[in-house]
Amino acid sequence: MTAQDVAAKVKSEFSKVYTHFQEFQQNPDHRKYWDKCIEAVMDRELLSHIIFCNDLFSIPPVKTFLMYYQDDFILITGKNNAELDVFVKKSIGAFWGMVFKFALGYQEQKSVSVSMYDYFIVKTASCFSNPKTKIKLEG
Repeated sequence: MTAQDVAAKVKSEFSKVYTHFQEFQQNPDHRKYWDKCIEAVMDRELLSHIIFCNDLFSIPPVKTFLMYYQDDFILITGKNNAELDVFVKKSIGAFWGMVFKFALGYQEQKSVSVSMYDYFIVKTASCFSNPKTKIKLEG
């Protein structure tokens, strides 16, 4: 499986699987957030790090993603703390749920505290476990 395979699956199925979050993918007002998520998935090295942090340290993908792009989100939001509105936060969570559960085949998830109060104002996020097969990103 390649990072491009993961991105293609998410792009084609996100709105079907997460119908409550169709606007995240389809509404131009949310395009900058959607594009940043896709950018992360398309970056094989970054996606590998996100998987590694999830699998070995139980750091939710949302936290790794947001911290990696913190400066970008400050610019995108126009806020020094990059505070995200509730719909965007939940949509980003759904996006990473799609990546891990449906594209990568993780079978379990649990919500954990991330205490991101200085930036983003995110309290909890999901970690994923028990992939159907060992995850190996190619080329």
